[in-house]
Amino acid sequence: MILFLMTIHLISAVLICILWQRGTVYVSPAMLVICFLLPIWGPVSVLVAQIHIMGGQKADQEAESSRFGITDEVYRNIRMDKGGVDDVLPIEDVLVSGSPRQRRSLLLSVLHSGPKDFVRPLRIAGVNDDTEVVHYAVTALVEIRSEYTQRISELEKKLTESPGDPGLLLDCADLYEEYLNSGLPENSERMELISDCRNKLERFLNVIDWQSRAMGNARPGTYAGQRLAAQKRIAAMCLLQGDVEAAEKYTGMLQQENPFDGDCCMLRIRAKALVRDGSAIARIIREAQERNVYFSPEQRKQLEFWSAVSS
Repeated sequence: MILFLMTIHLISAVLICILWQRGTVYVSPAMLVICFLLPIWGPVSVLVAQIHIMGGQKADQEAESSRFGITDEVYRNIRMDKGGVDDVLPIEDVLVSGSPRQRRSLLLSVLHSGPKDFVRPLRIAGVNDDTEVVHYAVTALVEIRSEYTQRISELEKKLTESPGDPGLLLDCADLYEEYLNSGLPENSERMELISDCRNKLERFLNVIDWQSRAMGNARPGTYAGQRLAAQKRIAAMCLLQGDVEAAEKYTGMLQQENPFDGDCCMLRIRAKALVRDGSAIARIIREAQERNVYFSPEQRKQLEFWSAVSS
């Protein structure tokens, strides 16, 4: 009987060592020593420790979460386990197909790295089947939203005290755009933010126009760059609102003042696209080509698309 038990013990210990080398069993080397030296109870203790780890009860430890640090600034990829480059997976895939321990460790790593840049993965995690993962994701999203709400409130308070300050108006518009680009606002909140951003930019434009007239010819062109940037942003907000009349008004102004500006041409094309005026889009593209308007590589790709659609 003793010989039989010792044989079972040795087979179990060897099997655990093989699994540990392959990365399937997550225990410390000290546990392997105990596994060999403590008959029967050694393998049992390793099995209990493995169940404890796989259950995710240690996912909140910093040492574990650091294995899932974000290293790729562009794609936000993460390594699920030891291996080569082929083992690198996007965050979304880990959240969908990873083990509970991996998903929880990943979410903790995101929280420690700063959740603001991971809104889309956090939204995916918010509908996960793991309640702990959902808790982490929802907590992070609430934290991001709360931070933006506080920053907007503080700026709005300052603007109430100095309603004609162009710097504060521009800061408010910048913050609204940052919040919009984060991907958090949806539906009515998003449309309200777009409207508020447009309002701040129009007020900013009015203020610098008034200041420009007050200065007369003392410093010509002082506000030209600011006016151009504000007009572009207002036109973009009008397009997001679907306000065709206002979009055409601002893009028309941009066309008169900056006929060789690639951004202005693209805004005009988007405005005509809202009313499905293919002939106008083709005319704008043709005029831009005749004037040798400079377009960025991304804008040239868009032009190819609009050329194909309008032809």
